Formats: sequence, structure tokens, C-alpha cells
Amino acid sequence: MANEWCFLSPLEKTHGLFKLHYLKVGMSRLSFDYFIWLDADTVFARNPLDLLGRLGKSPLHVPLELNLSALSEDCVWKDVSLFRLRELLRQEGIMNQAYLCGSAFWIVHHDAIDAVYDLGLGFWHKAKDAGLIVDVSAALGYAMQILCADPEAHRLVNHADLWASDDEERFREALPDRTPWTWRHPLGTDAIEIRPAIIHLPHSKELLMRAQQAIR
Repeated sequence: MANEWCFLSPLEKTHGLFKLHYLKVGMSRLSFDYFIWLDADTVFARNPLDLLGRLGKSPLHVPLELNLSALSEDCVWKDVSLFRLRELLRQEGIMNQAYLCGSAFWIVHHDAIDAVYDLGLGFWHKAKDAGLIVDVSAALGYAMQILCADPEAHRLVNHADLWASDDEERFREALPDRTPWTWRHPLGTDAIEIRPAIIHLPHSKELLMRAQQAIR
């Protein structure tokens, strides 16, 4: 693997497809049963419990955050119309409720890597052909909802003790602790109380750098 390179176009780098390519080119060659992806700007408030149990009978777990099928008004998310994304998901085989997710945390079984890669990258190119340049999260969400017999079981609200992303900048000034907090998707209206073990902090890079320096 040391002599094999994966060249990405600027478009693929910008929209996070390196995650899928890394999964395919790197992780598929290692001898393990499961692979867990965590973005670098992630902290642990405590040890997570029963990580692999979150998959159930699915080979992939990506927390599903927002029900696209329930939207009554169009919104733009990462420069993409969610109505158009929802329609494309339906066209490509999502028959049940369609969901939006992130890409900062996910778990995949080794035997499903090829399927996740092919489905995700295939959906990305279908979207591009339709005039939509989607983020890798849409590609992962599509693979998740195709491969999983019960996507509803993977909704974030059903795993409120595991992972969440601080998209509303609650922890911009101080790192999270074990205290419960209220989460909602930036485009959603429903709020829930959560106490996740793993927290993604996409808006707290300076805070994370200071914390890292303090422990050196």
C-alpha cells in the first residue's frame, strides 16, 4: 500500500470524498472486523457503551439527523437544495423516509466496505450528473439507507447517549462535560435532551488547540 496513491480532484477533496477513498484504498486491506471513523475535531466526554451494538443487523451505522421527507419548505444545506436532494434519493431507490446525516462519525463492517464505497461514490456522481454537487455525508447517508433494512433504528434520537455534533456552537468557549444538553439539527424544529459520549465540535478548533497545548 505504501507505493499506491489515490489522486483526488479538487472537487472531491473539497466535498470530503477522501473519506470514501481512504476507506477503499486503505482500510479494506487491514485485517479487522469493523472500522470506526471519527473526525479530528471530536472529543470524548466519557467512554461510549456498546459501540458495535448500534449497528444492529446493519453493516453500517451513520447517525441519521434530519427527516427530509418531513420537510414542508425547501432549505439549502451545504449549497444544495434539500428538496432536490430528497427527490434524487427517491429516484435512486430510497423508498422509506429519507434522512440527512453528517460524516463526522460512522461505523462500517469490513465486508461492507466495497458496497459502501460503490454506493456512495455512485450516488455522488449521479448527483453531479443531475447538477448537484453534494457533500460526502449525502453519499454516506444514501449507502446507509440502501444497505440498512431499518434506517429508523439509526436515527440520532435513538442513540442520544452515543454521538452528536455541536452544529449550533454551544461549546465554542468551553469543552463539553458529562452534563446533558439540548440538541436539534440546525434545519430542524424538534429538540431533544442528549448526553452523548462522543461529541463533534466543528466550530471549536481554537478551543481544541488550546486544550491540546495545555496537556503537553
